[in-house]
Amino acid sequence: MMSQDSREGSRYLPPDYGLLMFVRNLLLGSSLALLSACSGALSSPDASSHAVQSTTQYGTAAAALDALRPSWMRPPPKKSKAHVAVAEFGASDVFRFKEADKKNAPPKTCEPASSTNGIRIDRHGNLWVPNGKADTTTEYAPNCGNAELTIPDPDGEPADVSFDRVGNVYILNINNVSGAPVVHVYNSAGTELRTLTDPSFAVLFGVNSDNKGNVFVSNLTSGNVGNVVEFAHGKMPGKALSGISLGLPGAPVFDSANNLIISDWRNHTIDVFAPPYTGAPKTSTLMGSAIWCPLDHSERHIYCGDAGHGSIDVYAYPGGTYLYSYSASLSANALVTGVAPDPPSSYWGH
Repeated sequence: MMSQDSREGSRYLPPDYGLLMFVRNLLLGSSLALLSACSGALSSPDASSHAVQSTTQYGTAAAALDALRPSWMRPPPKKSKAHVAVAEFGASDVFRFKEADKKNAPPKTCEPASSTNGIRIDRHGNLWVPNGKADTTTEYAPNCGNAELTIPDPDGEPADVSFDRVGNVYILNINNVSGAPVVHVYNSAGTELRTLTDPSFAVLFGVNSDNKGNVFVSNLTSGNVGNVVEFAHGKMPGKALSGISLGLPGAPVFDSANNLIISDWRNHTIDVFAPPYTGAPKTSTLMGSAIWCPLDHSERHIYCGDAGHGSIDVYAYPGGTYLYSYSASLSANALVTGVAPDPPSSYWGH
């Protein structure tokens, strides 16, 4: 987790400055060491021309027939292939990669971003991008579309964003100029509803909800303990999950069975806790320092933004086996941070 204020020292003094510098240096990579159509030809030009003309006429007629049908009889619109949006804290844009990018193809340059940590795509395909320099969070239309809504952060620097099952927006703040960091809750129109906080909050990392509408915030306490605080139905008060104690907790992620998936980027593990999150987790190896490790829509893969190596690391789910990485246009110097699969996790649509 990087902070515009921690770099510039302009308005935020953390409760443990030495600890935050350790976190900052770890993200900068000082303690990182791991990682690394079928085609055919027609027999003559005349035949080819006739075939093209016939195909065009057929397509025009089919489109006209579709337009006359009631909406419930029309074929569904074609869906674009799955993608992954990726943010870098030190870059100026969000990139858009093909989800299964084993060939490491160059991404599409998407929306503007500055000092950005976590990003998220909602159930409608809109991309939400916190801007840590401007202290705003902007919603963009699907497929790298235009800006639709911008929410100013009233307290400081936004660093992660998530949604509950009724569409409320949760924006995590890491540099509250008037006190401890908080999470602001808005409706879909950008009107603030309430604020979530907890006495343990010191250095926040990520926010997310389960399919019951409960909201979870990962945090490093002033006592250097990584915990997760649950806010039942997204409301105060919060309650720390007693079974979770991590070195440096990543952003919480949930599958459709409400298993909690979270990285520990101090101990380089991906931990999966089953509800009610009191037992020992199933643990697998994390290839680098990654805070944001979301699931794809099918819940078969985890995509981790590896800050130290400048890559997206892909793991099997469940099991956590490392599969491959891709890194085109990414840089370890720019610090890969937020990752957002499109479409997002399936349970948000329930």
